[in-house]
Amino acid sequence: DLGRFADREQFGAHLAALRGWQLQAGWLGMTEFALAGITVIVLNVPCVLVVLAAAALYGAMGGIVMGVLTLNVASVIIYLAGRHLGRAAVMRVFGRIMQRVEAHFGNHGLISVIHLRLLFFALPPVNWFLAVMNLRLRDMVLGTLIGSFPKIALYAWLGDVVIEKLAFHPERLHWYSPELLTPMLAGIGLSLMLRVVDQRWITPRAEQA
Repeated sequence: DLGRFADREQFGAHLAALRGWQLQAGWLGMTEFALAGITVIVLNVPCVLVVLAAAALYGAMGGIVMGVLTLNVASVIIYLAGRHLGRAAVMRVFGRIMQRVEAHFGNHGLISVIHLRLLFFALPPVNWFLAVMNLRLRDMVLGTLIGSFPKIALYAWLGDVVIEKLAFHPERLHWYSPELLTPMLAGIGLSLMLRVVDQRWITPRAEQA
């Protein structure tokens, strides 16, 4: 019976009801949401869906907080699981290739994690790839925190605006809306900045290594 919740005409009423339940649940509800978010990210559900759901319930700032919390905790769990369950198997299959990749990660672990998070954000393959690299937990956590924050903020902001307008003001939703245009331009700027950083610092250091 999920079809009725996707009905555009009733979407606003359903969203308002969900937000009302969220207010009644208080801190317990937020804790349950965080635990559910961590669980689904570990189970390979893209983090962006968790951020969008959090933005729908808690607004842009809530989406940012929940996104940062769930992704970083889930990344630590995936890292620990990868170290104990997956690294040996990966090395047996891709040993020679992994040695070359790990030589780079060993010299530039933190900057490599930041680069991958900025470029690919929290795609499930990236999460597990980082888990089997020769990374220190500190570099993985700090790199994930720094590298993922810009996109979490953008997705939370964009999700809050789009969902709010879909629910309550669909007639105002258009591509040239300032609320939509700003995060899009910020995303383009972030990509260009990453390109400059890559050309000036990351690639030259990788070549030297």
